[in-house]
Amino acid sequence: MAMAVAAMAAVTFAACNADNDYFAEPRQNAANPDTRSAENPDGTLTVTFDDFDRTMMAYTPRADNYYSYYGFSKDDQITAIYDPLYTFVSYMNTVENSYGTFTEFSSGAIALSKYNYRSSAAAGESGSWWYTFDNQCSVYNTASVDGSNENAGHSGSNFAVVYGYSDNSSTEWIEQPEFYFDMPYTFKGLWYCNSSYVYGVIENGNRFGSSGGATALKDLKDSEGRNIGYFEAVVECYDIDGNLIAAKTKLLADYRYDRPTVEPVTTWTYWDIDVEGVQSVKFNFTGSDVDPDYGLNTPAYLCIDDITIE
Repeated sequence: MAMAVAAMAAVTFAACNADNDYFAEPRQNAANPDTRSAENPDGTLTVTFDDFDRTMMAYTPRADNYYSYYGFSKDDQITAIYDPLYTFVSYMNTVENSYGTFTEFSSGAIALSKYNYRSSAAAGESGSWWYTFDNQCSVYNTASVDGSNENAGHSGSNFAVVYGYSDNSSTEWIEQPEFYFDMPYTFKGLWYCNSSYVYGVIENGNRFGSSGGATALKDLKDSEGRNIGYFEAVVECYDIDGNLIAAKTKLLADYRYDRPTVEPVTTWTYWDIDVEGVQSVKFNFTGSDVDPDYGLNTPAYLCIDDITIE
């Protein structure tokens, strides 16, 4: 049922994008106990992820149901998330390459989650499990109880996990994650926190495959032995015609020798955006730990919650 609704929403939204008159329609205020995507006292709207249908939730910290190859059929796999009023809609990217056509979370997407595993023991695991792909949908929020999977978000239990980026090395495999509003708004801001996967790799590094790996950013040096480690998120704001109107950056960690240190964020923190006329938003990530052939070694994730618009 949820996937049928998602498909209908996709068709409706695509049609509405072609008809600018739709965005001039007044939005109906639907304040009720099931949603906070309604007017705040100051006239703004806050899109939270606690009112999204539970069928959109990641079933595991790995988000198995956001992939087809974990036993979920194309009909059962989550390919979109949206709030009850379709104020916020996000679709999973489809990527085509020499291996085929893929519509998976790994293609770049936004997943709905509640997980907050910050140690392996909290999940009954061992070793470095908590900062691997298998825990990609956990938030590293030290204000919540490790592994409780309750109240892990900024306001409530649910939050969203953004994954994906674009550079010269990644275009064959992945695209930037994106979400849309039902009409242009002033994008006031959102709350963000590092994911457990990102935090663990920033602090400890990790290995993947037979030879690949990420370096702990505190240990990343240039040829002169100076620290050059940093990792940054980018929010790109687009207007109703798809034109880029603003790009905002936020350092998620910075240990470069020639600037103030920015320690990884471990609690929900407000990101002031304040851009008018925003129809859609894309995320990107940049950093200093980059493989020349395969792109970023630091995982390209960010946890977000409580998006405020006006």
